[in-house]
Amino acid sequence: MKLYFVTVNDFKAAEVSHYLRPSGVELNVLRHGVQEILNIDLEVIVRDKALKAFKEVGLPCVVEHGGLYIDALNGLPGGLSKVVWDTVGDSLCGFVKAGDARSATATSVVGYCDGKRLHTFTGETRGSISGSARGAYSFQWDPIFVPDGATLTYGEMGFPEKAKYSQAAKAWNLLLGVLRK
Repeated sequence: MKLYFVTVNDFKAAEVSHYLRPSGVELNVLRHGVQEILNIDLEVIVRDKALKAFKEVGLPCVVEHGGLYIDALNGLPGGLSKVVWDTVGDSLCGFVKAGDARSATATSVVGYCDGKRLHTFTGETRGSISGSARGAYSFQWDPIFVPDGATLTYGEMGFPEKAKYSQAAKAWNLLLGVLRK
């Protein structure tokens, strides 16, 4: 089986290649930027992005978008995580007030569109926001997210250690489960 993954993000392309390697699926990365809408809801973003990607590349394709839902911030930044991280970086840690719970959910949504159907697959990992950025692996907010059951941030773990907890890996595995049927 062959999958066309539409992304310009080298981190995503490398991680997804790693997730799919054992499955035997041939991943073809189509380096094509798709204009993303701004929305806190990842499902809304991915549905729109998948339809645009299919229309632009003319092939059945897959897209992905991730977000960090911080409980003390009523779920923000959610689907806006990339925009917020690119603007404030690890200052995001300070948005959680002293005494507030630092719990959060890292979420990834994968969207597959073949022109007739659009399917989405959601993976989630519960965890917490660290007090400051830690680690050299700097894929977006990885330096501030500590998954439940771990003491290190994704940034400290690096890849492929992060894959053991990854919300993206969970979403991609759900897609693979449907494609194998």
